[in-house]
Amino acid sequence: MEPKDIRILLVDDEDGFRRPMEFWLKAKGYQVTGVNNGADALAQIERERPTIIYLDMKMPGMNGIETLAKIREKDKTLPVIMITAYGTPKDMKAAEDLGVSGFFQKDDDFASAAKLIVIALASSNIL
Repeated sequence: MEPKDIRILLVDDEDGFRRPMEFWLKAKGYQVTGVNNGADALAQIERERPTIIYLDMKMPGMNGIETLAKIREKDKTLPVIMITAYGTPKDMKAAEDLGVSGFFQKDDDFASAAKLIVIALASSNIL
């Protein structure tokens, strides 16, 4: 599967992180839709199922764990990578229990994010 065939849903409330990451992923050829909260993410998934989701763990309103739980109610196999700047062990365990595909630290470079896409899709037998 080539990047142009991969639809990424990027969910993060921080424009200063989401927009540069969205730009970088698009520059690499991925199809990217960015939203800034869990409710918009769920609505976007209903409109068009992404290939993979990057989901911020800490957001106002519905946080990443709550959003992931809602996603899992309808889709147990959709690869989700949690984005975090300061994830607690409790939150990381909750995400793992919900079948998260991996974790991306906000202070990592975007090239690491692209590697996680390949790993998550390969482990989900999508690649």
